[in-house]
Amino acid sequence: MFKIPMLGKMLGTPAPEAGGKARAEPPPAPSGSAAGTPRQGMPEQLAQNLKTQGDAMIQYGARLLVMREMLCAMAAALPPDARASAQRQFRQRIDQLLSLTDDHVLPAEFHTALLAEVNYYLGELRQR
Repeated sequence: MFKIPMLGKMLGTPAPEAGGKARAEPPPAPSGSAAGTPRQGMPEQLAQNLKTQGDAMIQYGARLLVMREMLCAMAAALPPDARASAQRQFRQRIDQLLSLTDDHVLPAEFHTALLAEVNYYLGELRQR
């Protein structure tokens, strides 16, 4: 974890002294800016946050694609009676999942994506 003085420097707030009172001097001005100018760090922080979230979404999408391809390969290796059983069990589990979402308001995009994935996997189980 951060030590309090280090956290105070990061946040631009004075660190408390041993007696519990904050130091009287103002926090140091960020390097490269005059003391009276507003902070310019927020746009950079926002850009960094957006990049981090974008990178995480790309990684998540890659993981989902790998899982999808693995499941399709497994479905192709199943004998017809096992595929039929898997299809029945999958439909039951999706019905249970949909009944759980009835109690919560979810955006239409969620339902569209969910049903598109369900139909894709049902099609893979039928085709093989």
